[in-house]
Amino acid sequence: MASLIRRVWREVYAALQAYGAIYISGAQPAEHTPPPGTAPPEAAPRGGPPAGHPERLCPEVALSPVERALKRQLEAGP
Repeated sequence: MASLIRRVWREVYAALQAYGAIYISGAQPAEHTPPPGTAPPEAAPRGGPPAGHPERLCPEVALSPVERALKRQLEAGP
């Protein structure tokens, strides 16, 4: 019985290690690390994503009807 409990515990422990490894990230690559002395991302100006963000604004592209409706809803507020 003790060996069964040990085997089950070993599998549970390995599963928890794998699950926890998903939530632990390594250091960011140098290209994504902001230079020292710059403002944190929270201080980015309103009106668009911060520099280097994957969702960059394209002002030269017109909004679709769905996007315009969503923009109106967001600007209306709660």
